[in-house]
Amino acid sequence: MDKRIAFNGAQGYYKTEGKGKVVMLVHGFIEDGSMWDGMLAGLKKNYKVIVPDLPGFGKSVLTNDELSMEYYAEYLYAILKAEKVGKLILLGHSMGGYVALNFAEKYGPMLAGFGLVNSHCFEDTQQKKENRLKGIEFIKRNGTELFVRELYNSIFNEGFKKQHRKLIDALIENAQKYAPEAVMKANAAMMNRKDKSEVLKNAQVPVLFINGENDEAAPVAYTLKQASYPAIADFNLFEQCKHMSVFERKAETLKIIAAFCKRTFK
Repeated sequence: MDKRIAFNGAQGYYKTEGKGKVVMLVHGFIEDGSMWDGMLAGLKKNYKVIVPDLPGFGKSVLTNDELSMEYYAEYLYAILKAEKVGKLILLGHSMGGYVALNFAEKYGPMLAGFGLVNSHCFEDTQQKKENRLKGIEFIKRNGTELFVRELYNSIFNEGFKKQHRKLIDALIENAQKYAPEAVMKANAAMMNRKDKSEVLKNAQVPVLFINGENDEAAPVAYTLKQASYPAIADFNLFEQCKHMSVFERKAETLKIIAAFCKRTFK
């Protein structure tokens, strides 16, 4: 079911499918909730699944506010409050994982468990921050079309790209529709985010990790380090996979998420 919510003077969009205990799936940078369609189809059989479009992406209108991971987390909370959700599992892909960590920090008692899919808890290195600034300047001069194309072509494994060129081109075409301001604001928000290692170290609930061994945005070294932090960690690493496990390892990712939800909610 498609739903709308007023948030800080702008209209947000999210959809809900299924019934039962709640699982929320949060998309990443220059993505929208539709990236989770392959997971939603399997999870809605047993759970109420909530899939938001973050402000500025998908069908959600960009607010005039400065964006941050904390801001996105407050947006999620507004949706959950509107849906009268008391307990949930929260999973975030890439930037969505950064948002999930900020949500866990402020609203931890609401979580039965949470997960980072191709994401990590560490702040940007100085080099990464400089690269983000260059990206913002590039978008100011040239718009988003080339920026998005280069980004999407860098986050899939080569073998997958060769076999699924139409899928990746469709994702690129969809992402190129987002306003340059939304992309630049989100990029700046990621650049300014803080380290959230303590959130994982203090986690009192199970934490799911799903990563690809060739993921440059969430390197294996980061993945191994952060997976040692929570008291209860469910660690999964795919071979020959980069940043888009939900597409590159669709069936396996769904199986892992479904099993995590079943164990966590029992």
